[in-house]
This record gives sequence, C-alpha cells and structure tokens, in this order.
Amino acid sequence: MTKQVWKIERFSADKTSDVMSFTYSTGRQTQFDSWSPGSLVLTIRNNSGQANGYDLNDKIILTASGTDWYQWFYVQEVLFNDLPGIGEGSTATIICTDLLGRMGRISVFEESIPSAKTLLQIYNEFNSLMPTGTTILILADGDSTAAADASYTGTALNRLNLNMVTEQGWLQNFGDALILASRSAMQDLVPEAVTFARNTTVLDVYQVGYSDIKRIALGSNYLNYCFVTPPVAVPQKASNATGIAEFGIYGAEFVTVDDSATQADSFASWQVQSRADPEQLSFRISVSDTANELEWLLNAMSSALAVVTVSYEIPGYTSEVTSQQIIQGFTMSVTPSRTDMQIFTSPLTYTDFFTLDSATFGILGGPAVASATYNQNIKYNKNTYTYNGVFDGNGGRLGW
Repeated sequence: MTKQVWKIERFSADKTSDVMSFTYSTGRQTQFDSWSPGSLVLTIRNNSGQANGYDLNDKIILTASGTDWYQWFYVQEVLFNDLPGIGEGSTATIICTDLLGRMGRISVFEESIPSAKTLLQIYNEFNSLMPTGTTILILADGDSTAAADASYTGTALNRLNLNMVTEQGWLQNFGDALILASRSAMQDLVPEAVTFARNTTVLDVYQVGYSDIKRIALGSNYLNYCFVTPPVAVPQKASNATGIAEFGIYGAEFVTVDDSATQADSFASWQVQSRADPEQLSFRISVSDTANELEWLLNAMSSALAVVTVSYEIPGYTSEVTSQQIIQGFTMSVTPSRTDMQIFTSPLTYTDFFTLDSATFGILGGPAVASATYNQNIKYNKNTYTYNGVFDGNGGRLGW
C-alpha cells in the first residue's frame, strides 16, 4: 500500500522536514458529546532553534498530499524539551487548535441575538468574528428555530453547542471553513458510497479494510426518559413506557435554545423514540495506510462525508451484517512510517425521520406519486402504484 504523505506549513513556509511526528483529533466520539475543539500536536526537531519562530495564533496548514483534504490550525502553545550541552537532539511540541478552538476564545458581552433558524443564527452572529480568511459554512438554515437572547454573554463555541443540541445536526472542520449541516441535510452527505469492511477480498475503490473494530451496544446512548430545558418556556419531558417497563428509567437532560414549548416537547419525544433500542450499535474503527490507500477516503472526507456503511461479522455467524452510521469524529497518529486513523460513529437512526424519496432513509412513491407535500394528502395513480413491489426505484416499495 502507498504510504500517505503529509505536508505541514506555517503560513506559506513548508515546515514538513522539521516534523518528527504528529497527532490529530477532530469532532467528538458520540452523539451525546459536545462539539469540542480539535487539535494538531506537532513534535519537531529543535536542535538549532527551529521552534523559536512559532508565535501565538500562527496559522498552521495540514495537507494530505495527493488529495483535496487540508485544514487550518492555530498555534496555542509551545513546549520545549531542551537537552544538555549544545542541545543536539532537542525537540519541541507545537500545540495547535482548530476553528472550534478559536470559537472557544471568541467572547461577546451582552450581545443581542434575534431569533432565527439554528444554524443561520450562528452564521449571522459569529461569522464576522472568525479568524481572517475563514468562514462558517451552513448547508441549510436549520430545521429548528433558536430563541432570541436579548443579552447573551459567553463564547461563540458555547452558543454553537446550544444551537447544535437543539438542531441535532452535524459539524465538520475542513480547510478554512467550519461546516454546519442541519439534521435533514445529513441524508445528502454521502459523497461516496464508503464501506468500512472486515473482508476486502472483493476489491472496491469505495471499500476500506479495518485493522480493528469495536461494536458498542447498550451504554449511555440508550434513552427512555428525558426532559428538555428551553430558555423561553417551561421544561418539557417525554418517556417511552415500553422501555421503562423493561429496563427501568434511563434518563437524560438536554439544555436547548428551543423557541417554544411545542418545539421542546417534540425534541424530547424524538429523543426517547429514536434512542429506544439498546441494541443499536456505535463503532470505533481503526484503519491505516499499511493496509489501505487512504487518499480516496480523505478525498471523500473533504466533500463533507457524514454517512458511511459499516460491514461486520458477528462471532459464530458466517454472513456479513451492515449498519449505516454517521461519522462523529476521528483521530490520527502519524509517524514517518505510517498513518493510523481511529474513526468514531453513531447510528444513523439517531437522526432518522421519515422523508419522501430519500436514497438514505427509503423511498415512497417514485413516478407513481403525482405530488407529495408535507402535511397534505399524497395523491397517487393507483394503476401504476404497487405496494411493496420489487422495483423500489419505481416507487413500489415503502421503507428500506
């Protein structure tokens, strides 16, 4: 396999030859986690003062050579490991943060924030405060409405997380942008049909073989009771009676910026229904460039790859099982000899809701449906519509 090559620049100056190794992190591990700053930690040679030129907020660009994938970072701290004598063998650690980290240091005082769709509100209030040359890119305005705040004091990152909890959307750092996707837009974030598979004997350019996989069932993702605290309405609660009867109460609290009790109640009901199955799986998937060509995977990630398929085999069974998952984040450890990635996913069903003619969530209709408008009657031609027919592309099948 071809070793993945990386390039590290400080502004426009190539510093790759100074770098001995680096680690990288982005996103989060589970859908319950907050969106936290990502990091790039460089270990560089410092036998002749190579680290002296690094200053606070210097722009560091990490690029995967041969791909479209790159990301901007900002220097936050330099740790010097000075050896005795003339310093031969001395090193330095350059700690950098991403755009989420910079948002964590952007504070506002008594800022008036008008009500708007969740993602649009973040763009309107904070895009102008982002570091020079960067932007907040929203793929949709948002499916929920965020309440107004006449006097918000806090960081941009704190408000972002409140809005993202409310929206239950998806986020990615890429290039010089922070990309925000609404929950309904996630179904479209499948730039390539990427499958992480145990057995890659059937060669496929969209297939990645993993070196290790952890299936995670049960755990903190299961919910059968929750309450939601919005800023402008009384708290709302919802429960799943079947789940409580079987397992007892497994609850959680969500602090949101829902703009009404009705929206908060819908949020609570959605949580206890979409997370009602303790057998739903999350995954931690390990891949490396010693067993895969990572270039096309990184290219897919540069196109806002959110939804992937995980193929696995249960011990004692002979057939493969597949699961659609959302990439929540990933880490990398890079040395001159190899690149190792660990990818964190959560079930797509956590954001599953019914849509018409969706390649991700299923098809209803096709040519047989004359019109389909939300909250309206669906009109169809009974002469061409076949319920649960074999040709799902022609709208003969309901669901998957």
